[in-house]
Parts: sequence; C-alpha cells; structure tokens
Amino acid sequence: MIDNAGKEPLKLVVVYDRNRNEYSITQHNLSPDEAQAFVERWNPHMTQGSSLISLDQPRRHGQSEPNQCRACRLIVVRSARVEPQPKFIRRNTP
Repeated sequence: MIDNAGKEPLKLVVVYDRNRNEYSITQHNLSPDEAQAFVERWNPHMTQGSSLISLDQPRRHGQSEPNQCRACRLIVVRSARVEPQPKFIRRNTP
C-alpha cells in the first residue's frame, strides 16, 4: 500500500449480490467523484438484488487489478455488517 496521508480521500467500489451474499471488487484508487460517477453509471444496469457500494480506502493500493487486491478485500471484510460474512468472488467489472 502507498500512503495517501494529506491527499484527496480514495474510494473502492464493490459489487454486492445480496441474494447470494457474495461480493467482488470492481474499482479501487478512485477519487470520491470518480467513485460516485461509476456507481451512478452502472447501478441502473445491475440485476435485482445486486448493487454497487463505495467504501473509504485509507491508502492507495499498489495492486493494479482491483479483483486481485488483498488490501481491498480486508477493507470489505472490516466494513461488512452482514452475518454471515459475504463470500469474495473474482469477477470482471460490471
């Protein structure tokens, strides 16, 4: 991870399927505006029961592929308020 202290906050975007209790990470290292635009663009295209969620990302992640990023998965696990914990699935962007 690369320190982002004192810079613009970062966001990651997760696809969450509540029917299957699964998630995948679709974007990371985004500005808040980029994350919001991504969610607004793709949320209408999601299947029923699925949605895009943006989460705070405290540091820039060095992994180029979000669906391969361990740091992103840790953020999701710590942020999830669902029991049982959602299962991680590697998928391409929506």
